[in-house]
Amino acid sequence: MDSIQKRFPRRYDLLAVFGVAVFVCYSWTLLGFLNKLSSFLLYFTLAEIANILAFMMAFALVESLVLTAILILLSAILPSGWLREGFASKGFVIVIIATVTSILFQNILEDNFPHPLVLLLFILIPIGVAVALIALVRSAPKIHSLINNIQDRVLIMLFVYVPLGVLSLMFVLYRNLTF
Repeated sequence: MDSIQKRFPRRYDLLAVFGVAVFVCYSWTLLGFLNKLSSFLLYFTLAEIANILAFMMAFALVESLVLTAILILLSAILPSGWLREGFASKGFVIVIIATVTSILFQNILEDNFPHPLVLLLFILIPIGVAVALIALVRSAPKIHSLINNIQDRVLIMLFVYVPLGVLSLMFVLYRNLTF
């Protein structure tokens, strides 16, 4: 059992990466909701808008958990020097690169199916950028400390977003099981 626990990152590092994932997912979700709110007000009642928000918040929680679980799984599978050691800063870089890539891909994709070469580029370029940034973070202690400071500040949002996501998830489950 002890050897299995050695494969996983420290608890604080897990929480720091989860905090960044939660902040990114919920902030992007809220931005999307607020962007569409004016059109929602024209077509839906306030109760229906609250339902839409609850579904979006529940999905943001699930998305944050899945993103963090994938990073934890990769940390356990890959050699310890690749991801487990310095998991908080490496996870931060990976989450930020994945977020920027997703936003760019969403803007480029719109309603079209991309060419396979574009898909390949959207996989390989972010991996290369992430590896370069992780190497930079490992070699520059000031950047590493900056990332740790950002993660400490983002952790506060866990106290707001996670309870909101859990309540939304309970509402969504109740609504889907009773109707």
